[in-house]
Amino acid sequence: MQLTITIDGKAVSVNPGATILDAANSAGARIPTLCHDNRLHPYGACRICMVEVEGPPRRMMTACTTPAADGMIVNTASPAVVEARKDILELLLINHPLDCPVCDKAGECRLQDLVHEYGLGPSSFAEEKRQLPSDHDSAVIERNANRCVLCGKCVRICKEQNAVEELAFTRRGGRSRISVAFDRPLDCEFCGECVDICPVGALGAKQFKYKARVWNLEQTPSTCIYCGCGCPVSLEAHKGSVVRISPADDNYLCVKGRFGWDAVHHADRLTTPKMRVGGELVDCTWDEALAVIATNLKVIKNKRGADSIGGLGSVRTTNEDNYAFQKFMRMVIGTNNIDLLARFKIPRGINASFFSGELGRIGESDVILMLDQDTGDINPLTGIGIVRAVNRRGSKLILCGTGRNKFKSIASVVIPQDTGSALASLTAGLRSARRIVSTRVKQAVELLTSAGSVALILPPRLAPDTFTLVRELAGILKQVAYYPLVMRGNIQGAMDMGVLPDYFPGYQAVSPETAALWGKRWNASLPEARGMSAEEMMTGIERGKLSALYIMGDDPVSSIPGLVPILRRLEFLVVQDIFMTETAKIAHVVLPAASFLERSGTFTNLERRLRRISRAEEPLGESKEDWEIIQAIAHKMGRPMNYASVGGIMSEIRTGVPFYGHLAVNACWPREQSPLSGSLADLSLSSDSIAAHEVITAGRLLFSSGGMITRSKEMGTIGRASTEAEV
Repeated sequence: MQLTITIDGKAVSVNPGATILDAANSAGARIPTLCHDNRLHPYGACRICMVEVEGPPRRMMTACTTPAADGMIVNTASPAVVEARKDILELLLINHPLDCPVCDKAGECRLQDLVHEYGLGPSSFAEEKRQLPSDHDSAVIERNANRCVLCGKCVRICKEQNAVEELAFTRRGGRSRISVAFDRPLDCEFCGECVDICPVGALGAKQFKYKARVWNLEQTPSTCIYCGCGCPVSLEAHKGSVVRISPADDNYLCVKGRFGWDAVHHADRLTTPKMRVGGELVDCTWDEALAVIATNLKVIKNKRGADSIGGLGSVRTTNEDNYAFQKFMRMVIGTNNIDLLARFKIPRGINASFFSGELGRIGESDVILMLDQDTGDINPLTGIGIVRAVNRRGSKLILCGTGRNKFKSIASVVIPQDTGSALASLTAGLRSARRIVSTRVKQAVELLTSAGSVALILPPRLAPDTFTLVRELAGILKQVAYYPLVMRGNIQGAMDMGVLPDYFPGYQAVSPETAALWGKRWNASLPEARGMSAEEMMTGIERGKLSALYIMGDDPVSSIPGLVPILRRLEFLVVQDIFMTETAKIAHVVLPAASFLERSGTFTNLERRLRRISRAEEPLGESKEDWEIIQAIAHKMGRPMNYASVGGIMSEIRTGVPFYGHLAVNACWPREQSPLSGSLADLSLSSDSIAAHEVITAGRLLFSSGGMITRSKEMGTIGRASTEAEV
């Protein structure tokens, strides 16, 4: 039954449990706030949302914490309310420094806006302002306690959304302030959510300090490329250069997405093509580089056949780039030797048995079973969804794993076992309660048994026996939604686009019939047999079966140094990247590509949601978007691709890939439309020879993400700070 409440003479209906602030929003009445945020529980600290509720007795109440009552009459802008808000603002300004000209929050400061709105005159208070020490030692974030209005937003979001609890209220009364234990520098996830949510300039990002005024920023909607979550972001540029990245529409953004973008401004950026002359890589023109590539690929193809050439695509490039790349390899070169090294880092069964659920719906599950304790580091948005589900919606969390972990503080049950052992124990317990030997497993089994729905968080790697255990356990539970952890950015989109040796775009299996179908679309004769996988290509190089390799946007040598002698055996190696990577250093031709700030197109995240990438900067030097480079090489080889823009490529994708046909940006393509749905097809790769020698990055996964992140000044600062803190 709905409640009727009158706001400024307008009657509105609200659901039971709604606050006066909720009712005012429904009525279109604006009530100012400082401490309120829809992502947090109501708090009522700042009192600026005071409204007048008619009596008897007539009284002032905080709109954000007062529940709406049936028949309630509220005035939001009466003279008494206005005077009350002015008094509150004067109290807030007793200690708040009027340093707006040097504060980076100016222009988006809620306190500044309210002072202007209510037209405060000279202060009634003559007390000397307090002087508290500022924190300039923390990595990437500065704290100016003198500007703090004690709204508590930073404390609450750190606890309620991130489960970190780094900040807290300390001291009492007029000496109250927000600080870190022992006043040490911050040692947290450095997500910057506290900076975003702060209504004043008490918290700020060093990266943006004194760079620009917010009213001069040009905002471009885009997508973060670091992990499989693909969070929407706003690229904020000043004078043609990005100076800040913020989450779009109050969404969450992790440390890499918020601060790691500065890597693309690193001095190592490639700006001109390079070719090997006399054993050295030297600058050359685009015409020279394209001519060398076309000539060598033609010679090798004529001499040893098309299958002596291979291609490695990228999870850092757009769907359009990857589509053009696989088309080039199949149509121009004439081979299905095309793959992604990132397939070594995806869960077995993704897109076949374990389609990801929507991240925003994790909280709809009664129980969340987390099988990887690094969830918050690998896919931070998934971790945030879990924390929100527990803190705001009451979901129960079962955590499997050992060691320190922030999720332990919110978990209902912690099973200190590895993934395989925990799965075996839970499955045995669900099948027969008499086989349960652990109290914790018993508690977990009770939760799973009574749950009407379960969210299953899957590790980024699943061994065959673990894969079997997951399927067995899921068969016992009710309404299971899978959430596989995906470490790399556009792995979903790259696979959708057919950067696979055994599937054309849209997971259409390689066969004479499929080759004929796509050949008709492209007006070409296409290869009909399965190509080499990434691992088979490396083996093929050693055995002399592969003579040339074209790598777009990947750096296998940095993670697998043992590949250097293998790649040196190639007759011809082309690397297309934004940096002079370790792989590029041994190439015959290196091509400069545009970064994600300098290109347009689309990504598809782990939940199969189509995201848009938008250009906010012009390509650096002579660098070009990947699809433009591929098209130029194809033209040089006599098989032109005639795309005028990424829009033309997407139009072709929509024609050939059914589940992209009418897929809108920000929508997910339906899992049932995949040809692999419900099958046991395995799109992951495993190798005892390649992956066994992979370099594992030291430190937390949250602060590392391949070679690109190592060139971020901000992430380097965090890495050093974290190492010093551990020591």
